[in-house]
Amino acid sequence: MALKSEKSFKEYLKKLSDDVIIKYYSDVEYSPFPVLIIQEYTRRFEQKSKNEILKDLKLQTRLARKKTQEISKMAKKHTSVDDLSQKKSQEIINQAKRKGYRISEKISDKRHKISSKIKTTAKSKIQKTVNAGKNLKMSKKENLELLENLSKLKDAKIITAKEFQEKKKKILSKI
Repeated sequence: MALKSEKSFKEYLKKLSDDVIIKYYSDVEYSPFPVLIIQEYTRRFEQKSKNEILKDLKLQTRLARKKTQEISKMAKKHTSVDDLSQKKSQEIINQAKRKGYRISEKISDKRHKISSKIKTTAKSKIQKTVNAGKNLKMSKKENLELLENLSKLKDAKIITAKEFQEKKKKILSKI
C-alpha cells in the first residue's frame, strides 16, 4: 500500500494493532503524519480534545527539537556515538579495576590474618607434641636395651667413651 496521501495513511493506521499504534504514538516525532497518529491513538484509547491533541503535538515537537539540538551539539564537537560509548566503556573499566583492587587488598589482608592464625596454631600444636614426646617415659627394659646398644656402638668405635658416658648418665637418670 502506497502511503502517499492522508487518506491512505488513515486507512493504514486503522488496520494496525493496538501495540503498533502505541509504539507509533511513542515515536510520533519520526512519523510523516504525526497528527494522524495522535488522532488514531486518541480515537482508540483516550478521546482527547483538539486542544489536548495540539498540546501533545507541541510536546512531541519540543522533544524532537531537543533531540535534534543534542545531535547537533555532538556533530559540532565531532563526537560520534562510538566516541561516547568508548568513553563510557573506559569509565566502567576503570571503576571495575578500582573495585577489583579494593577486593584484592581485602583478600590479601584476610590471607595475612589467616596465615598468622595458622602459624600460631601450628606452633602451639607442635610444641604440645614435642612436650608430650619429652614426657613420654620409656620402660626400664627399653632403657636397658638402649644401654646395651650404646655399649655395642662404643665397642664398634662408632662413638667415643666420653659420649657413651654422657648418654649412659642420661639413661640411668630416667630409670
